[in-house]
Amino acid sequence: MIDTPRLSLPLLAAGQAQKHVTHNDALTRLDALVHLSVESRTQGTPPPAPTELSGYIVPPDGTGVFAGRVDQIALYEDGGWTFLEPRPGWQAWVADEAEHNLWTGTEWRRDSPLSGLGAESWGVNATADATNRLAVSSDASLFNHAGSDHRLKINKAAAGHTASVLFQSNWSGRAEFGLAGDDDFRVKVSADGSAWRDALTIDRATGAAALPGSPWAAGTNLLVNGDLTINQRGFAGGALAAGSYGFDRWKADTGGANLSCSGFAITLNSSTVVQSVEPAIWGLASFAGLPLTLSVEDLTGGDLAVMVGSRPGIITAGSGRRSVTLTPAGGDAGVLVVRLSPSAGAVSFGRIKLECGPLATGWMARPLCVEQMLCRRYHTRLDGQILIDAYQAAAAASRQSLVLPVPMRATPVVSFAVSSEINVQGGDRGVVAQSQQSAFAYVTALALGRVRAAFDAIAFDAEL
Repeated sequence: MIDTPRLSLPLLAAGQAQKHVTHNDALTRLDALVHLSVESRTQGTPPPAPTELSGYIVPPDGTGVFAGRVDQIALYEDGGWTFLEPRPGWQAWVADEAEHNLWTGTEWRRDSPLSGLGAESWGVNATADATNRLAVSSDASLFNHAGSDHRLKINKAAAGHTASVLFQSNWSGRAEFGLAGDDDFRVKVSADGSAWRDALTIDRATGAAALPGSPWAAGTNLLVNGDLTINQRGFAGGALAAGSYGFDRWKADTGGANLSCSGFAITLNSSTVVQSVEPAIWGLASFAGLPLTLSVEDLTGGDLAVMVGSRPGIITAGSGRRSVTLTPAGGDAGVLVVRLSPSAGAVSFGRIKLECGPLATGWMARPLCVEQMLCRRYHTRLDGQILIDAYQAAAAASRQSLVLPVPMRATPVVSFAVSSEINVQGGDRGVVAQSQQSAFAYVTALALGRVRAAFDAIAFDAEL
């Protein structure tokens, strides 16, 4: 044996000459290793002017003579660097951290958090890791005051990040509260740890609370036929020419559109669909300056681009109700145009909703009869056929009055087809709107006798 087993001190050999050299070297090692103190464990470059007191724990990025000496103790002695392999249990005072460090056999770890730097990780009856730097396994945890108050602070880097408290069952998330993905306070729940539903949302600016999962607490939908269930035109889905209406209240923008609906799932394949919203029917003079939240359910395939008046926004893909809040500009007074288009490729979603305020609330369908009345304010199609069959003098007309189901937005434009006619004077027959709520069908006889006209596919249109 030529070195001691623990500190690797050189031993005197029998009959050795120059014994004082070996003895002095051992004393020098003892002087360095007993109450070991190093300047740093993060400085990878050797100092340009070391002294006999210079010592370092070599970090992974060591350069020069420190290269390849990771975790070794570098001591400057007798004009050169000596490197020692640490043994488990060795301790060192690291001056630039003001901390004791312990060599575990695999890493240098802070022995106790004495300074403001604290420990890099800490496990209490548990193993901490790079993500969970504080790990506690216990029946309970206590955070007590130190004289008066005690506040638990959870900070995040930016609004789009999360600062929350998560509750798990067998390591699968079930409930969460905090600032989850934005700066509004939210309480969320999950049945499987994957799909999450907002139960409570509180707006950070106004304090307004919403209960998205409670239909009775849902806000009014300013859009008509938001789930596309009313389809008076019988639109089968597919391409829509520019400016053409498909499902009630939804039309293609100037570039056309392509969309379809299956149950409550709406697929927007390309281009833009539009709905024009009148503030007056909701008791408002204007939407300008009023925060409005547009939301959809279970958006897949990509993000959804939104325009509310002149304000653009994006609804990001994800499960549950997804939303964006936009405030129409001063120039968005009067009828408000809402546009939806896929950011890229086809997107699918359900139950479109526009509501006042900065929060998205849950979906609650209006009674079908109410939704139908709102649709018929803009477009009405009569079922069946109107038949005028009379005995009339030449050049005399027979008329039949019609009362529309609901008053329309304006005196409508009428379209119809004639499936059969007898003794009609020069095509003088038709359906005419007299007002927002009344119309009549008529036919003029060519000659004395029976005159007849059958009107089909009668539609009244007062769309914006």
